[in-house]
Amino acid sequence: MENDVLLRRPKPLAALSIEFVAKPEKVHCLRNTIPATVRDGLEQAPGFAGCLVMISDREARLVSVVTFWSDEGHKTHGSKREQWLCRLLKPYVDHCLRVGTRDAYLTPPGFARGGVAERESGPQVETCTEQKPSVCVA
Repeated sequence: MENDVLLRRPKPLAALSIEFVAKPEKVHCLRNTIPATVRDGLEQAPGFAGCLVMISDREARLVSVVTFWSDEGHKTHGSKREQWLCRLLKPYVDHCLRVGTRDAYLTPPGFARGGVAERESGPQVETCTEQKPSVCVA
């Protein structure tokens, strides 16, 4: 029975990430308000599976918000999800740096090494390279 649990593959998720520079007057409240704002604003959205908020330890205005979505409605709700999240974060954003959807693979504690789940990939964001710097316009 224990081996069956270890052999299960992680359930694939879509991760919608937004990286931005926060408004200077909002820095003091980012840590507490963004997770609650996203959770409360998206908890009823189809497929919403959670949120991760990361604030730079070197520059408090640099924020990354990653929302996780089950594969339900990936193709039909993708652009709506981005609109919902952008609308929720608008009061905090001074400059948007990057928005993109990625495949996410979470491994639960005790998961057997080497397991990878597959899901059909959606549209991808162009990655940055040394030859081509990334420029984002808000």
